[in-house]
Amino acid sequence: MAELSVVEKKIRIQGHGIRITQELKAQLQREGYYPIALTWLGDDITGPFSFAGYGEDSPYELRKIDGGYAVFDKGKFFSEADFYRKPHFFDRTWSNGSADDEVGTVFIDEGMSGVITPCGQEGLIDEQGDILQITRGRFPYLTLACYNGLVAWPSWGCLYTKQNHPCKFCCIPGDYDESKVLINHAGWLDNFADTVAAAAEELGDDIRQCSFTVDAGTLPGRDKGARAYIQVLEAIKKRLGKLPEFYYTRAVIEPPQDDEWLYALRDAGFTDIQMDADVYDTEERKRIMPNAKGYRPIKDYENTFVKAKDIFPGEVASQLIAGIQSDEHLLKGVEHFASLGVPTLVTPFLPFGQGVKLRKELGFQVPSATKMLGIYEKAANILTKHNIGAPEFRGGVSSLPEVMGRRHKRVASLTNKPQAVSSGDESKLLHPRSETSKRCGAVAQI
Repeated sequence: MAELSVVEKKIRIQGHGIRITQELKAQLQREGYYPIALTWLGDDITGPFSFAGYGEDSPYELRKIDGGYAVFDKGKFFSEADFYRKPHFFDRTWSNGSADDEVGTVFIDEGMSGVITPCGQEGLIDEQGDILQITRGRFPYLTLACYNGLVAWPSWGCLYTKQNHPCKFCCIPGDYDESKVLINHAGWLDNFADTVAAAAEELGDDIRQCSFTVDAGTLPGRDKGARAYIQVLEAIKKRLGKLPEFYYTRAVIEPPQDDEWLYALRDAGFTDIQMDADVYDTEERKRIMPNAKGYRPIKDYENTFVKAKDIFPGEVASQLIAGIQSDEHLLKGVEHFASLGVPTLVTPFLPFGQGVKLRKELGFQVPSATKMLGIYEKAANILTKHNIGAPEFRGGVSSLPEVMGRRHKRVASLTNKPQAVSSGDESKLLHPRSETSKRCGAVAQI
């Protein structure tokens, strides 16, 4: 049997999650590794895997081995694994109430640092894996995404959840209420800006290799949350005097109703914008997103994409999710957006948050590795045909960039030990803004 590529290993694990004991999780924390949700396979690829898994039936398990850690598949060695060290700025956490308040588990993102575990219901863990202290509702002001990306969440609620019509695949659990719009809390912005300053000091020159993303559920108003996003950058500039030299500063947002907010986002300092259509076909949109977003025509996205490309100096991108819509419609969307010069980040459906119900009630499943590889290869060929490189966004669960040949080097200040290039070919470690990276249209052989 042919050896699996590291990309295929990532996709296979991603579809199941990884089982891990509380004892091993506590050991990882004691050794200074964090977040455990960010796992490196080999020397140059990261897998945003959930150790909570999608149930205890995952065939993959993390184990301690001589000299490090490894993932086992049904008891057989599958891949070595490695982790980021815990950055010091992660000690700065926010709580919208005391430890006695029941505010629920905080979800950040499957590819982010705050995947349910660090500051949710588990709290502090002793050597036996027992919970010592509950820290409900606490999580870092600034999280660390895949590939050295920093992420701010000014809200962890969504308007559509408040209206009892959430997107059926949404990974944000729980109900929306005003307390979850963090940016409205006194002191949050100032403390957030202080955390960015601490991160900038800790990273030093490495910050130039880091992206910065602001993301949230859709917020009330025609701006769809743009006003809050702008406040985030204004707070950083007030604290530091300028924005750090990130290689991109991206807003992930539903298209604002008024074009003026696109200009306002750019003027605030956003270089890139990602507006996720998620589902392409009109009828599938209404069924999977029974809210204003689902009933919003794709034409709205098309018009906003075209305008945004004339406004933002960086990338204008979108996302479509595999497993909740037909493959034919998804690839049709990739083709349509590519014809506008917009790359689509194709991601797999993951059963978190609302997705748990979607899987149980309608039978939607995480696409198999074989299925996802086929979709990635077709999407990559479409982008290549339109002379568009892999999407540059670093924070989600998509493997499309890796399939298209993009690899990223770990930031030294966030890595416990120096990482060698296993192939000896430095060209595989591309800076996302490099000309080589932008031309990486060839589909990797898997």
